Amino acid sequence: MKLVSFRVHTEDRVGALIGERVIDLNSSYGLLLSEEKEPEQARRAADALVPRGMVGLLEGGEESMAVARRAMEYAVKNPGRRGLDGEKLVLTLNEARLLAPVPRPGKLYCVAVNFYDHATERIKDPSERQREIDRLKGLKLDVPDVFQKQPSLVVGPNDPVIKHRATERLDYECELAVVIGKKGKYIPKARAYEHIAGYTVLIDVSFRDQGFPQDVDFRLFKTDINWTKGKGMDNAAPMGPCIVTRDEVQDPYDPPLRLQTRVNGQTRQNNTLDHMIIRIPRLVEYLSNGTTLMPGDVIATGTVAGVAHSWPDGFLNVGDVLECEIQPMGVLKHRVVEDPY
Repeated sequence: MKLVSFRVHTEDRVGALIGERVIDLNSSYGLLLSEEKEPEQARRAADALVPRGMVGLLEGGEESMAVARRAMEYAVKNPGRRGLDGEKLVLTLNEARLLAPVPRPGKLYCVAVNFYDHATERIKDPSERQREIDRLKGLKLDVPDVFQKQPSLVVGPNDPVIKHRATERLDYECELAVVIGKKGKYIPKARAYEHIAGYTVLIDVSFRDQGFPQDVDFRLFKTDINWTKGKGMDNAAPMGPCIVTRDEVQDPYDPPLRLQTRVNGQTRQNNTLDHMIIRIPRLVEYLSNGTTLMPGDVIATGTVAGVAHSWPDGFLNVGDVLECEIQPMGVLKHRVVEDPY
């Protein structure tokens, strides 16, 4: 399934995306149950098994996922039916505004410099670059460099990327994001996929001139990266358009998913998970070491080569159109807008 969070009128709900249509899973299941139960009983049962928020749905585990599939199939067979309160079961994308699939994740982890091609893209000589890649592979790196973005920075597919007055070096990073579906702590690599609900796309919007403290003669300022500021301005974590459930992407490395970024139609990033340094099972193992991962937590796994500094005048400007694509999750498309303040 392709799970989405969406807003219709003023209400936020959970749905399944099929082509250009959104199925209201809660309403569909309530109507299905009403064929056997009284309307109020059907409504309460639907609210319990197919909650109207994504985190609640994920917390329901396999039972809720199975029910969601039943609801989706019912709506596909009965597209013209109305829910218990007269609402549509199937909506167009003009009627349902897509939100980030997990609008407010409890934890949002991002993994830095986690692809060999990205780690070496400043090296222009091909032979020298390959030697550095070979050297990095020989290190057998096993501990990721991790930072967190505040959950309030997450925005959906219809929201803009903002060129804040505080930055002149606005950058993009197309990333595969893992959505946790099952609570766990001290998760071994061999069991990691059991805790994953599915995958989505996340853009790690970066502010390259804000990531470093002042250039003064103070050791900490000269060696540290200010991840919180350099990655943490408003709208810095677009996510979506959907979560593709793990049964549809059983192994993201076989075949390896491809990450692509376009700016005003020009391809900037285009490579696959084959180049990932520390892979998803180890990321889950590492992050759950001492910290309980909860349904709805999100792990962005890093980006491939082609970020802004690799291109002449590559940083984003007001009016640019940014597209980040990973299939089968889809495309995030955002316009860069001026800081409204």
